[in-house]
Amino acid sequence: MFGTDKRLEYSAKSMVRVEFYTRSFHVSGDVELNRWRVAELLNDRAHPFVLLLNAVREPLPGVAVAGSDFSRAERSMQVAKASVLFAIPHEAPEVESARKSYLSSLYTDMSQVGAIAVIPPFEVHGTLHLRRALQPRQILEDLPAEFIPMTHIEATCLLDPRLRVAADLAVVNRPAAEILAIAADSIVNAHRGFSTT
Repeated sequence: MFGTDKRLEYSAKSMVRVEFYTRSFHVSGDVELNRWRVAELLNDRAHPFVLLLNAVREPLPGVAVAGSDFSRAERSMQVAKASVLFAIPHEAPEVESARKSYLSSLYTDMSQVGAIAVIPPFEVHGTLHLRRALQPRQILEDLPAEFIPMTHIEATCLLDPRLRVAADLAVVNRPAAEILAIAADSIVNAHRGFSTT
């Protein structure tokens, strides 16, 4: 009777820790999200910034930015959406069902394709999920949004390849990508459901 109400988890906004990578910084903070959907937040054009609470910013290795040689912690911080190269939401126990549901919905899409996005100073490898089977050229022309979700990502910093980030999900800024490539031999039919094991 007094347990967690799953309806609240799907309808209410929750604070989720999200990492944002820009050309110069790694920024992380608590962001108010609806059902763990970072792509929806970033694609909302009504608000050009993301508000982070309990935020930390640190310069990326090999990137010289005047006056920002050190990490900084702030109670609140804004990040311009246009500067976000990719974002990674963290898992949170209070939104675990919503996270699983969101990832599962990606895997019920008709096709999955391997993709590489070169977004200096990062190269991001991962999987795109498509609503219908398309040829590689159609995929690149028909991607529906500026910020697109990719699963099973690995991002490598081109300035310092020792800096690698891996995650189940990242949301990538497609217009910021200098190169977005689809591996033609990686187009596969989706399996049904998402496995958390």
